[in-house]
Amino acid sequence: MFAGGKLVLLVASAGLILSGCQSPAKSTSSPDAPSASAAPQAPQAPESSPPDPQETTSRDIAVPAAVKSGSNMVAELAPTKTRSFKLVGVTWDKFDNDEHVTVEVRVRKDDGWTAWEPLEVDEDGGEAKRGGTEPWWTDSADQVSARVTTASGATPTGVKVVTVDPAAGDTPAGTVAPAFYSTSQQSSVIAAADGTPGFTPQPPIIMRTSWGAKAPIGCGEDGYNVYGTTTLGVNLHHTAGSNSYSKSQSASIVRGIQTFHQNGRGWCDIAYNFLVDKYGQIFEGRAGGINRPVRGSDSGLNSVNELTMGVSLMGNLDKVQPSTAMKDATVKLVGWRVGTFYLIPVKGGLNIGGVWLQRISGHRNVVSTACPGKYGYAWLNAKGGLRDRVSNYVSQYRSAIKSAAWRLDGLKQTVTGPVEAGEVGSATWRQTAFTKYDFFWRSSFATAYYVTGTARAKHRQFGGQGAYAGKLGFPTQNMTATSTPGFSVQKFERGAIYQVDAFSYALWDDIYKTYNTGANAANLGKPTSSIVESGSDKTATFDNGTITQTGTNPPVVKLTGAPAKEAPPTEPTPSPAPSPSAGDVGAESADVTGTAAAFPVLWLRRSGMISA
Repeated sequence: MFAGGKLVLLVASAGLILSGCQSPAKSTSSPDAPSASAAPQAPQAPESSPPDPQETTSRDIAVPAAVKSGSNMVAELAPTKTRSFKLVGVTWDKFDNDEHVTVEVRVRKDDGWTAWEPLEVDEDGGEAKRGGTEPWWTDSADQVSARVTTASGATPTGVKVVTVDPAAGDTPAGTVAPAFYSTSQQSSVIAAADGTPGFTPQPPIIMRTSWGAKAPIGCGEDGYNVYGTTTLGVNLHHTAGSNSYSKSQSASIVRGIQTFHQNGRGWCDIAYNFLVDKYGQIFEGRAGGINRPVRGSDSGLNSVNELTMGVSLMGNLDKVQPSTAMKDATVKLVGWRVGTFYLIPVKGGLNIGGVWLQRISGHRNVVSTACPGKYGYAWLNAKGGLRDRVSNYVSQYRSAIKSAAWRLDGLKQTVTGPVEAGEVGSATWRQTAFTKYDFFWRSSFATAYYVTGTARAKHRQFGGQGAYAGKLGFPTQNMTATSTPGFSVQKFERGAIYQVDAFSYALWDDIYKTYNTGANAANLGKPTSSIVESGSDKTATFDNGTITQTGTNPPVVKLTGAPAKEAPPTEPTPSPAPSPSAGDVGAESADVTGTAAAFPVLWLRRSGMISA
């Protein structure tokens, strides 16, 4: 069991102080706590006992401003003893000349003082409450010294050194978000050769509850959105921290970075959407859902934060090449997001907020910074590097949902709206949420079907996400008009949604079957409500009566004044399903009989797939 980070704050008086935390972002909204949106979520790891966060401790040490004639030094912290810490950064009051600031720190460890370590200044576009550097993972240290210089003559005020002790503890076992395939396949996703899969699988991801994340602080309440409208690209970073860490220390580093970002820089959460260590471990970053366009604070420009996925490689890639495991994991992570958001072709330019970027770009392409380091940036652009590998990895992405969306608007998203939750599922089921349409597919279907308009809202109301998809299940046809004006029907695996003029009503299970038995539908007329549940009792109302079910007893039909009819209404004839394009189903035609019923409901509830 591990706990939240302990923060030690070294504060300087006389306007020049030393303390730290991290971040970038120009913005109009913040991403943290997930909204109540019902877009489908990728399954989350079951929450085994979350860590008990320790109270963050701090202490202030007054530091005089540097007074050296003819020197550019503006603040200097003499060697100062403090409580043991493992991560350090420097922050200051926000001002407009961050690019002219140079920061160096050194710390005392068991074997003596380190050399001066330059800290990369992290330009912020507006969201952070304080300017500052990237944090440096020092491992165990108990003294710190710092110096801040500026070449422009503009002097930062309120300079602080921030030290963080993220507490002890490794990532516990069983904490990886499941990829949607078998356990054996999941464990080999990272190490496997890139290949050209027909569906880019979700790589194993260590979730926030597993690495000991603290709750977001006011995300969505500070003028910044929790979510962007969609993902258009990927912005690559490095943490600019230590390259000397063990695999078991990675979770502690991520906890330390989050504490620095929140307590030092004033962000609502960790800035990045994902972090990848040199061992190939992928960590979920900012809260909100791993397959959602969660807005980060990583780029320095709000529009880029909202429309790209921020991935940070853990280490200083100005000093070392990214490891093979880090590269492989990053390709799988970026390829998964690019593929499931249908961002193909990968190569090509985008104009985001007035900045011209490649689909996969580096932090330095957005603002003036060395990030993601000279070796990280070289790998991004190299022949056979990140951009080339991801382009090849997703080149054969095939999906019945992608093809069905293409038939509506050529994936221009003028009809469906942008993707708001990337394609999730397995070899036997999948779904994608666009802003106006939800698409569903099972391997037993000839094609993918969609739900839109008021029917979509009703389907979501009754838990229409995940493999089981709530009360109704997956649609088995698109909305189909009947011969009665203003009356349409969409059938699902366990019921139907009836659209009556501008309203939609849902019926399922026994009440749905009773309504469609004999002359009941003709006698009752059109639905005027969805099923209303009260404990184990259920009732639905119609133009001419009700159907009521008490517990598991057979439903009872009660007519209210309308004459009985002898013949049942003509069943609506579904429009013929379009033939799937080549590759829509491919090799994923496994028998799905019984899959929905057997899906573990408790797991779905915990994962957010269903609400009850």
